[in-house]
Amino acid sequence: MNAVPQWRLAGDWFDICSCDIPCPCEFAQRPTGNHCQGVLAWHVREGQYGGVKLDGLTLVALGEFEGNLWAGEAKAVMGMYLDEKADEQQREALQVIFGGNGGGWPAGFAANIGEMRGMEFVPITFEVAGDLATLAGRNS
Repeated sequence: MNAVPQWRLAGDWFDICSCDIPCPCEFAQRPTGNHCQGVLAWHVREGQYGGVKLDGLTLVALGEFEGNLWAGEAKAVMGMYLDEKADEQQREALQVIFGGNGGGWPAGFAANIGEMRGMEFVPITFEVAGDLATLAGRNS
């Protein structure tokens, strides 16, 4: 088995879901109405996977679950869209990291996924205002 290279990501993370605001899931509680559907976006401002740079790449995930995910009552169904700008090495790195096979927080998060419906590479545009007043993302 090949060892996973050291990796590091720094950037922006946003989510929005069907829960009331503030989302109870953010506080390890049962979702509003016991059901959550959401979109998560991660934009890597600076990152590397071994010697592979990941700067400027984006990932968007769609998911849903019923019950308290954090109490082990539920497993999420999820699909992921990864930035098609990634070259072959970057694609492999993103799949290892966000697939939960690289350790760290994504591995902990992946443990809560019961069904992964796929990872596809698509065009993604992602913009965040410097003062965080606006967020614009588009899956072309």
